Amino acid sequence: MLKPPASMQADTASIDVFDTTRKFVRVTGINPRGFVEFEFSVGIPELCVELMLPREAFEEFCVAQNAVRLAEEDEPMTSRSKQ
Repeated sequence: MLKPPASMQADTASIDVFDTTRKFVRVTGINPRGFVEFEFSVGIPELCVELMLPREAFEEFCVAQNAVRLAEEDEPMTSRSKQ
């Protein structure tokens, strides 16, 4: 069996493992009704879902999920968050 040249072989030591225990939230805004709009991700911050919760429920959600809060940025993880 032919092997690809060393320059084309993946360095398995540098490939990150998808860790489902790592969870992230990034607040994208507070809507007029006072709901916290945020992005929630598991494993990697770049793959996320958008959610809304009342402020108290958001705080409880973050604690229950043991989520790392990502800094707010000019550009959120998804472009839809600014709509």
